[in-house]
Amino acid sequence: MLVRTTAALLFTASAAVAAPEASREALRQYCTGDYLSFCSDFAADSPEVKACFKQNKTKLTPNCRAAIASYTKAQKRG
Repeated sequence: MLVRTTAALLFTASAAVAAPEASREALRQYCTGDYLSFCSDFAADSPEVKACFKQNKTKLTPNCRAAIASYTKAQKRG
């Protein structure tokens, strides 16, 4: 349940459709801990989560930063 909630927080509906499943899975795998550490005060599907990750970018784990970069790149191709 937590992983699904985290995923919902990280994606807007249109972005989730555009990005390949592998990129979304990488976000779930590598960013759940960062979400819990820095952004768990924000409700699912809120724009505040994206802003929170952006604000805390330097504090995110390297794997999470890489997953976000990959996801963003996949969205632009989508």
